[in-house]
Amino acid sequence: QSLQQSMLEAAARTASGVQESVAAIETIRIFSAEEEEEKQHSWNLDKQLRLKERIELELAFFTLLHRMLQLAIRVLVLFRSHQLLRDGYITPGVLVTFLLYQDRIGSHVQVIPWNPRVRPSVRPSVPLSIPVPPPSFPSGAALRL
Repeated sequence: QSLQQSMLEAAARTASGVQESVAAIETIRIFSAEEEEEKQHSWNLDKQLRLKERIELELAFFTLLHRMLQLAIRVLVLFRSHQLLRDGYITPGVLVTFLLYQDRIGSHVQVIPWNPRVRPSVRPSVPLSIPVPPPSFPSGAALRL
């Protein structure tokens, strides 16, 4: 956020410098200060460009990190589900159902922590002191971790 704040300040500084130069164009011409004003404007634009490039670099890094983390989670889920399928703890139908629901529900759950209108309504549906029984599967297979 501090980088975005710096970017906004640089943009405001550039815009105000342009407004001041246009408003005082006659004074600038009288004192032959066009080159100085041009250098100042170029410096402001260069600073703004450097900040923008830094923001884009950080965004690219965090996007890469986010995608790598998503991929790692998918690989782990597939690896563990392959083990469970191979050992006979789950059936192929249960695996396909889990993967389909996980993909659909996972995208909705990712939105919850970042949405301030939704976050206050997220509460446990049962008190935490009551133990929740493990789910049972219709095929009779149990999920073992």
